[in-house]
Amino acid sequence: MACLIYKLRHILLNMSQTGLLTIRAAALTGFAALCRSYGADAARALRRAGLPVDAESQPDRRLPVTAVNLAMEIAAAECGCDDFGLRLSELRGFANLGPIGLLARDEPTIGAALAAIEAYLPLHNDALVVSRERFDEVTVVRCVVLAPGAKVQARDVAVAMLHRIVREIAGSGWSAEEVCLTRSAPADRSKFRQVLGSRLRFAAEFDGVAIGNEWLERPNPLADAGFRPYASQLLRLTDPGGGQTMSSRVRRVLALLLPSGRCTSAQVAARLGMSRRTLVRGLEAEGTRFLALLDAERSEVACRQLAANARSVAEISDLLGFASPAAFSTWFRRCHGTSPRDWARTCADPAPDFAREQPSPQL
Repeated sequence: MACLIYKLRHILLNMSQTGLLTIRAAALTGFAALCRSYGADAARALRRAGLPVDAESQPDRRLPVTAVNLAMEIAAAECGCDDFGLRLSELRGFANLGPIGLLARDEPTIGAALAAIEAYLPLHNDALVVSRERFDEVTVVRCVVLAPGAKVQARDVAVAMLHRIVREIAGSGWSAEEVCLTRSAPADRSKFRQVLGSRLRFAAEFDGVAIGNEWLERPNPLADAGFRPYASQLLRLTDPGGGQTMSSRVRRVLALLLPSGRCTSAQVAARLGMSRRTLVRGLEAEGTRFLALLDAERSEVACRQLAANARSVAEISDLLGFASPAAFSTWFRRCHGTSPRDWARTCADPAPDFAREQPSPQL
C-alpha cells in the first residue's frame, strides 16, 4: 500500500518515475546568454521544456532534471549547436556548485576535493552520480545522469564540468589521461579538443575522465586550512531561524548531512549552532522527535531513488549513511513492511496509460 501511494504521488506530480529528481537552477547559468549569442530565444526554449523563463535568476531554486535536460536539447537544436552543453560548461566553475564548492575548495588534496563533491552532489543535482574507480596508475571518474529522455547535452555538461573543476584545482599543468563520452562524435570536434584536450574518445562505454593517481594525491593549491571551519559554518545555514520551525530547519540540515553519514542529533545541533538539548526541546515543543525526522528524510530519499531504479541498494545505503546494505534493508523493512528490492519491483510495474502517453517534443 505504501508503495502504491508513493507511486501515485509520482504520477500525479511528474508523470515519471524519475520526476522527483531535481537540480539547482544554477545548472542553467549562462543559458540565456549562450542562446542569445546564436540568435535563439532562450525564453521560448525554457517554456517548451516546461520551465519558468526566469529560472536562471534564482540559482538555488530546485527544478525537474528532465525539464532542464530537455531545455538544453531544445536550445542545442534551435542554435544549430551540437556542442551547446560543452560551451555552457565554459561559463561555470566552482561557484556553480554552491555550498558543495565551498566544501571542496578547501579540502587538503585534489582527491579529497573530488571526494567531497561526490559525497555531497545530491545537494546540487539529485540525478547525477559521480563515482571513482582506482586502478594502478589512474582513477576513472564516471558520470551517470539518472533521467529518461534525451540527455546528450547534460552528459557533455557533466563531463566538461568535472574536467573544468579538476583543472581549476590542479592548474594548467594538468591534463586528463583520457576523456570518454558515450555520445557519437560531432561533425566538428575542434571545440571538444579545445576544452577537453586531445585524449578524447567518443562512442565510449561510459562518460567520464581518467585522472593520474599522482595528481589526486597532490596538495590542493586552493585550500586554506583556516577557511575550512568557516565553510562548514556557512553550511550550518547561516539564517539563524528566519521564522522557520525547528522541524524544517532540522530537515534542511539532514538533507545536507545524509550523504556523509554524520546524522546524529548532536551533529545536527552543531550545524545549527545550538546544543543538543535545545534542539530536542524545540522538536518536542512541535510534537516530534529527531529520529522521526531522520526516518522521514531517509524514507523520502530512499523511495525516490528506488523508484528511479538507477542506483543499487548498496549505493542508496551509502547515500543515506547506513553502515551496510543489510542495515539499510532492515531499516527499510521496519518503515515500509517490505524489502527495498521488493518495493522497487512493485514500483516498477507499468504505470497507467495516461502516465505513459506523453508525446516527446519534436526538436
